Amino acid sequence: MSAAAVRPGATPPRAERRGRGSCWLRVPLLLGLASCIALSHAQDRAARPSSFAIAPQSLEDALIAFSEQSGIQFVAIGDLKTATRTPTVRGVLDNEEALRRLLAGSGFGYTFRASGVVTISRDLPVRGPLPATPATASAPAPIELAGVQVTARRRTERSIDVPLAVTALDGQQLDGMGIANAAQAIESVPGASSVDIGGGFTQVQIRGVSSSLGGNDNGYYLDDIPFTGVTVPWHPDARAFDLDRVEVLRGPQGTLFGEGSMGGTVRILTRKPELDRLSLLAQGGWSTASGGGSGWSAKLMANLPVFEDRLAVRVVATDESLPGWVDDATDGRRDINTQRVRTRRLRATFLPTERWRLDAAHWSYRSSAPGGGYAADDAMQVAYYYGRDADWTTSNLVSTYEGDASALTYTYAEADLAQRQQGEILPDTAYDSAIDIGVRTHELRWSSTGQRTVAWTVGAYRRQARRLDASAIGEVAPSRARQENDGGALFGDATVQLPNPAWSVNLGLRYFEDQVQGVSLTGDAQTTLDEQFHSWNPRLGLSWTPADDTTVYASLAKGFRSGQLQPITSFLLAQAAGIELPTRIAADRIITAELGAKALAREGRVLVEAAVFQSRWRDVPVRVPVTDVFNGLVNSDGAKIRGAEIGLTWKPRDSLSFQLESAWVDAAYTADVAGTPITRGSPVYNTPRLTWGAAGEYHRTIARGMQGIARAGVRYHSARQASLTQGSPGDDILSAHVRLGVETAAGWSLAVYGDNLTNEQGADDARTTRGVATRLRPRTLGVELQVRY
Repeated sequence: MSAAAVRPGATPPRAERRGRGSCWLRVPLLLGLASCIALSHAQDRAARPSSFAIAPQSLEDALIAFSEQSGIQFVAIGDLKTATRTPTVRGVLDNEEALRRLLAGSGFGYTFRASGVVTISRDLPVRGPLPATPATASAPAPIELAGVQVTARRRTERSIDVPLAVTALDGQQLDGMGIANAAQAIESVPGASSVDIGGGFTQVQIRGVSSSLGGNDNGYYLDDIPFTGVTVPWHPDARAFDLDRVEVLRGPQGTLFGEGSMGGTVRILTRKPELDRLSLLAQGGWSTASGGGSGWSAKLMANLPVFEDRLAVRVVATDESLPGWVDDATDGRRDINTQRVRTRRLRATFLPTERWRLDAAHWSYRSSAPGGGYAADDAMQVAYYYGRDADWTTSNLVSTYEGDASALTYTYAEADLAQRQQGEILPDTAYDSAIDIGVRTHELRWSSTGQRTVAWTVGAYRRQARRLDASAIGEVAPSRARQENDGGALFGDATVQLPNPAWSVNLGLRYFEDQVQGVSLTGDAQTTLDEQFHSWNPRLGLSWTPADDTTVYASLAKGFRSGQLQPITSFLLAQAAGIELPTRIAADRIITAELGAKALAREGRVLVEAAVFQSRWRDVPVRVPVTDVFNGLVNSDGAKIRGAEIGLTWKPRDSLSFQLESAWVDAAYTADVAGTPITRGSPVYNTPRLTWGAAGEYHRTIARGMQGIARAGVRYHSARQASLTQGSPGDDILSAHVRLGVETAAGWSLAVYGDNLTNEQGADDARTTRGVATRLRPRTLGVELQVRY
């Protein structure tokens, strides 16, 4: 940036005009008053807090990010390219303090003009960062609706600029709404829904893509660790304490996120350690469920700088007892489905040089639900159940080197998941099952950085996954199974700005290859699979920005998922019953066309996002009933999906905001499936046709250094129609929540809350033939105390 350059999009202040008239004696007084008012305005802009997330980069790009996130324009005098790379600036900070941190060590100084524009020059006084002071509770930090940063395309961008349907909930929003886990976060996204079945697992539906078998149909990432390629679409429970953000990308993401991201991708991102400050956070809570038991929680976070600006670690530990509410119909025991959840998380960041960054993380989760999950009949009772113990661990190492115009990233990740289920699957029918899943991945990715005509990402990916099963059901002979997936991919994605800068084209392509070997055996019988699956997954998009903070886009994308082995027990029982089943399940794939728009209006206080889409999902695997307990697997003709979604955020003033989201999804099978209840036009498994939600938030200063906060919301989804194999539809579900709290400048806060205030007890998903379905926890009241240092 050369002398007297202005931030792109900024308008230099207009020269003041000299007035003429007879009242010349009043001019000095009026000019003095105007100067005082302007100076006060500039000081107010400097002291106003904003939420910052600025990574180390060139000073020019960092200042552009500062301007976008603070709303402050700047004029730079001198060559910014001669400055050293900037440090990380993150958190809710006064605008001036954030600017001081960015400029530290650069040799540039600054001054706030009376107009609020900042001048940056080497000729101005150089000022270091201000001494750390505790955050005040005098006013809420303003949220710039268009400035949410996401990495949906594997590079940092503003959400409103990304020509995809993506919703990002940052950690501040998750904490403020009292979100307990990723499943609840997904529920607040238009076009997405989830079923928290308890016992440590969640089912996810995005734009009508929902299945009970095969590898993940919707991508699910913990940081850079994919949970996929494991033959069953399980999404491990992820607690929301101390998360950086949750991103939900809708539509196929096969180009950048690979196999399994057919309906979309969920990315759960933890907070990185802060290199420059010590911080502690402790939280405790208690809750009680109407007609059920009580629960408690204890959570702790410690951010520990080891070497200033070089090495830091962040440690998180949680322990929760979730209240039960389901009763045992056979012996009268109450609240048997109490669940205990413990997590541990360690993350370290090391900067060997200004350009090289190493991040390492380990996350462990343990859930014990000896009384079963969240399934019950309409009387909130069960006559049979099986306990669930779930354990998973993830570890990853990320190495990032940032050059002048690009960044090179290598990621190694591993995930291990184990589940034990033991009890009764039907009355007087014993069930004992053990599942062990392991995934190892490598990815090398090279991406452009900064503002440029062609923004690109290229990379290579390798994944090794294996699953071991052992099960015994009733009097049937026990069975064992093993499947191994060895996959790899090459991918590239580019966004090209056309000669008319308002238009750009997005092109992406991924070649995926997966060698699958499996065996399922019982006694002397077995089924085997040794097959190679492969797929070309393209993406084509066109976007138009008719004005600042407005994006209109169209896209066409493909998603893909490998096939799997037929369980031997199902195969043998089907043969005995005269039911024909294949020995293996073929791959399925989806193509989605989408048209969407995002726009900021009314001086940045209204954000509107909308999209319409249509998909053809071919060879969708479904279940065929064989006995009351066992079912087999077959490929159906597929499904057709169409839908529309809209999201609206309105912030009439800094202390008040409203959100509204809604989606309509028509997802139906395209042909009859012999031996199943599925006919042409049957709705896709677990997909609600209509969803909507509304929420509001209000802040008010109630005393010096004390802020009162009120949040409330309501959520609805229509009945999920299709059961796993046979059964009856679920119910329309309407739930509401409220949260009232006090936050103080001294670092502590207190909140009381109510969840499921409607005491909704309907079937959240479809009922089985015995009337059992997943239920929401009844009306729950709780209190939460938090202390921050």
